[in-house]
Amino acid sequence: MSKGGAKMNKNVLMKVMAGLFLAVFFVGSVAGGAAIAAEREYNFIFIVKSMQFPFFLNMIEGAEEAAKLLPNVNLKCVGPETPYSVEEQIQIVEQAIIDGVDAILIAPADSTGIVPAIEKANAAGIIVATPNTKAYGGDILTWTGVDNYQVGYDLGTALCEAIDGKGNVLLIEGTPGNSTSEERVEGYNDAFAKYPDIVLLDSQPADFNRERGMQLMENWLQRYPKIDAVGSINKDMTMGAVEAAKLVGRDKEMIHITFDVDNDALEALENGDILATGAQNERSQVALAMYSAYLALNGYKVPAEQYLALSLVFKEDVPNYR
Repeated sequence: MSKGGAKMNKNVLMKVMAGLFLAVFFVGSVAGGAAIAAEREYNFIFIVKSMQFPFFLNMIEGAEEAAKLLPNVNLKCVGPETPYSVEEQIQIVEQAIIDGVDAILIAPADSTGIVPAIEKANAAGIIVATPNTKAYGGDILTWTGVDNYQVGYDLGTALCEAIDGKGNVLLIEGTPGNSTSEERVEGYNDAFAKYPDIVLLDSQPADFNRERGMQLMENWLQRYPKIDAVGSINKDMTMGAVEAAKLVGRDKEMIHITFDVDNDALEALENGDILATGAQNERSQVALAMYSAYLALNGYKVPAEQYLALSLVFKEDVPNYR
């Protein structure tokens, strides 16, 4: 059995079931109006990594819709002015502590760098949950998201299979120190290792940024005369890489495998610019984190980790996501 398969069997299935139990329990409790007594108002803050990228704007929309289902919850959604600035995220957390919020939901820009801010929130008695991205310290109520190792493993396997298990490949990483990037990269590399005729030419970060993805790909196109496939851990970097390849007329030479679904990605699938992407249900990630915080504030225990299923999306799947 592969490492990815074993990890899925051992950890993810039970955690998915735990997450589903929580969701069902919560809905039933609210519908019945008896299990949770909401006699006071709660102030939640949701801190994303960027207010500029569609993925996090989609998470914010999901959070705002989910908040409508919670009695007496006031939600504020914010993010750093500079995308992926953990320093600004720390400042936002510190202000939230001063404001006396009841729960902080945060997708850390840096899984280690955010820890001191989380510890300050812990000391103030504020619940902290981390949808999408893990923190490497502090007292976290719950993390909600996909198994990012499995994301990389499945995407890497799909890439290798698409080129018949042989060829020159490149990997675009996210931001160093970010759990989602590190875990997906590990999964990709383990998938590549299954195929002895796969040659990993290079693997470098582009910080989840479209422009940096384009710049990185421009350098690679000058360096490598033959590229069969490009893997990436997020869609924005991939779209930059695709644009760079088109500018020099090499876009038909290689396939692209990436992650995350939005209108940009769906159009790229339809046009054949990318072969496949992955869907991680980011709206549900933040909704589960919010519901968990609400339950905890009312005395209920919640799972420390809650996994959502990953889905691979190909061109034929586009109508389902439109």
